[in-house]
Amino acid sequence: MTDQHCPGFESNKTLKEVRVKCPECGKEWEVFSDEITKISKCSACGAAVDPKTCTIK
Repeated sequence: MTDQHCPGFESNKTLKEVRVKCPECGKEWEVFSDEITKISKCSACGAAVDPKTCTIK
C-alpha cells in the first residue's frame, strides 16, 4: 500500500455536500460546495436550479 493519492486529492478534501431542492418539482439532490455558484439542471423535471437559492438547511 502507498500513501500516494490521485492528482487533485488535496484540493478536493475540503469539499462539502450541499443539499438542494428543485423549486418546480421538489426533487432533492446533492451538489458539492465548489458547484454552488453553477446553475444545475433538475434530473426529474429539467428545470434550471440555482443551488444558492435552493439549499436545504
